[in-house]
Parts: sequence; C-alpha cells; structure tokens
Amino acid sequence: MMKKLFSVIMFALIASVAHAHVIDGTWQTKIAGPDGDMELTFVFKVTDGKLTGVVRSPNGDMEISNTKLDGKQFSFDVSFNGMTIKHDCTLQDDNTVNMKVTGTPMGDSSLVLKKQA
Repeated sequence: MMKKLFSVIMFALIASVAHAHVIDGTWQTKIAGPDGDMELTFVFKVTDGKLTGVVRSPNGDMEISNTKLDGKQFSFDVSFNGMTIKHDCTLQDDNTVNMKVTGTPMGDSSLVLKKQA
C-alpha cells in the first residue's frame, strides 16, 4: 500500500515539474483596445515551484503577483492603475495557454497565449 502511495505521489510531482518547465518562457497575445489591437507579452519563470514574471504592454512592464501553480493550472494578479487584474490560466499544450482575465475596465475576457520561440 505504501509503495503504491509513494508511486502516485512521485508521479504527481514529476508531472507538476514537467508542466512548470513548459510554462517557462515568452508568450504573446493580442487584445482589442479602444485604439485598435494591442499586443501583450507574458514572460514566465518557474523556479523551485514558484511562478514569477512580467507582463509587457505598450504602457510598460507590470510584475505578476499572488501566483499559484498547480500542474497545468496557474494563476496570478497584475496591478494596474489601482486595479487588481486576475488571470486564471490553463496550459492547453506545449505552445498554448488559455487565459481568463477578470477585473479589467473593459470587462472579463478570454485570451489565447502562444509560446514564442
């Protein structure tokens, strides 16, 4: 019984580390803005199971905070002009992240991020 439990725990840890490695990197998307499409770049780094990073926009870089990482699921917040914008993400595959964004002045949205080489 203990051997089986140990195997399950080890598999979960290895799977979590594998997903973290894929999340590392630069991801891009475009969002519709009042002045046309705007490109956003997300730079993620996972070190010792902790997610850090920055969101690059035409308005400058914004650090991510309040991060959570759980296998293919991860989330973080970005503070912008006194607002907290929440990002809930799912790693779809090695090159795609589906993201739900809440707390923006333009309302909630869903984005698809593509990994850059």
